[in-house]
Amino acid sequence: MSKVSGTISADIVCANGSTQLRRHAQTYPLKIAKTFPFPGNQLGIYVMDASPGIMAGDCYELEWRIGETADVLITNQSYTKVHPPRDGENAVSEQRQRLHLGKDAYVEYMPEPLMLYRDATLISDTAVEMERGSTLMLSELTCPGRTHRGERFHYEKLRSRFTVAYDGEMIYQAKQQIVPKEGRVGVIPRWHSFTHLGMFYLFSERADAAVVEELRQHLSEFAAKFPELYVGVSLTYRYGLAVFVLGRRVFELQQLLHAAWLFVRQRLFDRQAFVIPK
Repeated sequence: MSKVSGTISADIVCANGSTQLRRHAQTYPLKIAKTFPFPGNQLGIYVMDASPGIMAGDCYELEWRIGETADVLITNQSYTKVHPPRDGENAVSEQRQRLHLGKDAYVEYMPEPLMLYRDATLISDTAVEMERGSTLMLSELTCPGRTHRGERFHYEKLRSRFTVAYDGEMIYQAKQQIVPKEGRVGVIPRWHSFTHLGMFYLFSERADAAVVEELRQHLSEFAAKFPELYVGVSLTYRYGLAVFVLGRRVFELQQLLHAAWLFVRQRLFDRQAFVIPK
């Protein structure tokens, strides 16, 4: 098991109608760089990694406890970059994320893309616990590597697990393992010729079949601008919907995931269009 090398533990509360970062602890190289007031009285939190990325043998742990009726958007400043082990070593990198959402909390968790360098391995585990009335929107985007340096699926392995429990009931679980060397060089068999994978999730009691159909239609019109994208939208088992998109250019996936996020926040929560300042 990798040694814990960077941590964030934070309590976010709503007091007198205002969401606040009540307390937090952090260890290098992770830190909460800044909090900002966002539109609609939402709190924006930026996470900074003061190192070049997750080194082989290291583990990042992030735990967010969001209190009742708190309203927060959490993001980071740049890509999550995963580095390979030194020659002769077989160390892996790990990232563990925990989110606890209190009653009627509203959370948008929107990190920058993930990129594994040549020969790198990442084991990622994200677990979410939600109380009644809470809402979570979360996005993920995985790149094949530093394509400008000829690294396309040259990493060793990516293994991820994502679980969501709502009011004590497990409502979603996704597992993925990508081992590029088991296929042809530069190709993931299940992805055909696509190289980038993006996901957007909504978990809320407001998610239903009508919203999925509207979102599917909205994204099909948007995706017409980018014919190389392959997009799917579906309901999850309970209280959720998921958008999956495959493509070949990171900016195209980012724009589609952004469009999905804006549609959901406007359609279901009457929130204005918004670009996260970076």
